[in-house]
Amino acid sequence: MARARAIDYDKKRQHILNKAAALIARKGFDKATMLDVANACGTSKSHTYHYFPSKEALLFEIVHEHITQQVAQLTHIVDSPLPPHERFLLFVQSFMNGAIQGRHEHIILMNDVKHLPRPKLRAIRALEVRMTELLSTLLRELNPALMQQLDVQKPYALLLYGMMIWTLTWYRRSGSIPPSELSERIAHLLMHGFMAPPPTFPQRQPRATVPTDNALRP
Repeated sequence: MARARAIDYDKKRQHILNKAAALIARKGFDKATMLDVANACGTSKSHTYHYFPSKEALLFEIVHEHITQQVAQLTHIVDSPLPPHERFLLFVQSFMNGAIQGRHEHIILMNDVKHLPRPKLRAIRALEVRMTELLSTLLRELNPALMQQLDVQKPYALLLYGMMIWTLTWYRRSGSIPPSELSERIAHLLMHGFMAPPPTFPQRQPRATVPTDNALRP
């Protein structure tokens, strides 16, 4: 007879995923161990293996859960009946909010999916391709003339994704620009260009300059 699953199985599994994501994002997949994960969770290594048979399986679940949720949300936005420009802003907001709230998972997607076995890596890449297709579809609606050439559709989508993805390497939600305004500025920049008159944003007093070793960090 198969062993019955504990009532709190899913809760404990998610706890391991969350702790492992924070650990791997900080240390890197190659340096983090299953013992490190167990220690972060306050449990034993054997308990961790009960939920995830290997470190690679744990890595896959972290990134697969994150990107699957994003694909579902972005698909819902693209398929909604709203005008294209409204859906575009919602698309940018959804992606940025997902990456900000799932910062650890976002960092792992950027740095560590290369450690996945090939079949698992292909599954993640397929979801990334789907996200590119969703954005290309929306950009074609925004500017059909610009996007009529097939060979420019993917580059335009990847240009925007590149802007959003790398923004998360320096952006801190505790900084002067809140996530909602950052999303609006990104959407406005792509839709209208840098030379277009800006929309109305709240005026802020300039902050004192603090020396830093990262010129890109606000």
